[in-house]
Amino acid sequence: DMLLRSPRSSICTGHVCRSPSRLWGSMAARALPVLLLSAASSVAARRGGHPGAPANGTALRREHPGLERVKEQCGAITECYCIRQTPCGWCGTLGKGLVGADDGPYDAEHCLDWVAWADDCPTFHCSTGEYPELLWVLQSSWLPLLCFIMWLIVYCYREGLKVRHLEPPEMEALAAEVGGLMGSQNTDDSEGPSSAALSYARQQVQDFFSSKRTYQGFRKAMNCPKEERLQEGARRPYEVNLSDLSIAPGETIDTSRVGPHRLEATIRVGLQWRTALGASLSAAMFLMFVSAVYLAVLRNAARHLPKEEYLWLASVTHDLSALVAPLQKAVSMLLSFYVLNRIAWYWSVLMEGFVVQGRSHDLGMIGGVVPRDSEEAWQECYRLYRYVTLNFFFAYQPYTPGLKFVGFRPLVMCGLLDHEEVQVLKNCNKAPLTVTESWISNWIAENLTNEARQQAFQALRELRNSCSMLQGLLEQRAPVSFESLLYLVTYCLIVLVPFAPSNVDYNNRRAVMDGVHLATVMGDGIILAFYISLLHMLRHLQSPFDDMGAPHDALNPVAIMNSTERKLRDYLGAPDPHEVLNGNAS
Repeated sequence: DMLLRSPRSSICTGHVCRSPSRLWGSMAARALPVLLLSAASSVAARRGGHPGAPANGTALRREHPGLERVKEQCGAITECYCIRQTPCGWCGTLGKGLVGADDGPYDAEHCLDWVAWADDCPTFHCSTGEYPELLWVLQSSWLPLLCFIMWLIVYCYREGLKVRHLEPPEMEALAAEVGGLMGSQNTDDSEGPSSAALSYARQQVQDFFSSKRTYQGFRKAMNCPKEERLQEGARRPYEVNLSDLSIAPGETIDTSRVGPHRLEATIRVGLQWRTALGASLSAAMFLMFVSAVYLAVLRNAARHLPKEEYLWLASVTHDLSALVAPLQKAVSMLLSFYVLNRIAWYWSVLMEGFVVQGRSHDLGMIGGVVPRDSEEAWQECYRLYRYVTLNFFFAYQPYTPGLKFVGFRPLVMCGLLDHEEVQVLKNCNKAPLTVTESWISNWIAENLTNEARQQAFQALRELRNSCSMLQGLLEQRAPVSFESLLYLVTYCLIVLVPFAPSNVDYNNRRAVMDGVHLATVMGDGIILAFYISLLHMLRHLQSPFDDMGAPHDALNPVAIMNSTERKLRDYLGAPDPHEVLNGNAS
């Protein structure tokens, strides 16, 4: 009857359905003793026995030696799972293998605990089977070992990057020292910062303070020698983009066309120091290693634990997987909403810098209408130039780590402040920015008239509004309840993912035991790296000018300050072309 079954149909015994493609060889092997017993029954009937009587005795063994060989093979089985790919079943009562069918052994022996198929065995362990113990240990542990090696390589790589960068605790210590000495608004040179703190401060602000501003240099205007002019550009642009970091040394970017996409350059940039992916890679690799270890535990449990105990562990893992699915949907919805809003907020901060720059240009352009026909007029233009530059500086100083720890003394040394102005700024009630706005207002009232004065006051109001808008944006934060909920739910998901592998049928012990699960582990690692990277990016976007925490994502306001300052010099110092033609330019 077994030989006549269609190989395309499903065979179900008890609560387990098996595919005939897996069991066809076993069924063919089991058919041999059935045929032998049928033949033995016929022989016994011819010799006086009834057709249904079992064939036994010397005559049966002599006429059907194949059946005896099968019985000997089954009798030599001492573990249940060793009946796999044999015509034998397992009798738990007797603790040995027997020839039989789904409903019990063929002979007359009494067996209450009968296992006809290897997949129904309490454990999947067979000392003489296809998985010897040493081979099984290697086969089940190579994936965790591979993940551990990958995590170790990434960890050593990240530690190597850390050696080439200043540690955050050291940064904070130096910044505190600079803030206590240089940021104390102390112009007394009797006490100064340590060499390390001074070096740190100069490194952060050298693009702005490397040039010495003097009235004589401003008075020369466009005739100023190249070595006396302000510094061109900055170490970093206002916004660093992927193209800036992916080009080769000495290569330039053609912004008039779309450049080629280079995958290797993108990967190299993504793994750099304190990028979102690079900063999260070590943690994601470690959690991927945890996922591989847990899957190895499940595979060994499917092989060695009794069926009831394994099914309990499988049900726990299945429940965790059922919990991860809706949790991942909630996290994806919350993160999508929050990330998109924070990216839009980041672009608003970026664009507000250009608005402040444009309003400063407006003041310089309108102030340039003042006739520069005397030394006093040139002094007034130089004063407006200093006030507008200082206003730009004080607008960004509280939010930029490189400028936050710079007091008034460096501004005096570079020529933007004098000692009398420092005393006024030290006594301000709110912030130096308010005082510089008042200075600009007084300058407009003293030096401009009629339409120029009206337009200048309008530009000043817009400048003040832009600076206030910038401060409001930088102080804008999500509600504490929402942000704490977002981080808590995301961290819960990150912790649960390694213990709830996806796309695994936990109730199928053989599939769990024999599967490699490489794709499952790698998929978990990619998902974890994505979520951890998003959390890292959200945390550092809170401070868009923090070039310590996120040097590649931070905006550099010094770059647009330098650009604005050079443009102000052109606005306030450019000679009239008619005077140049007449030879009367200074």
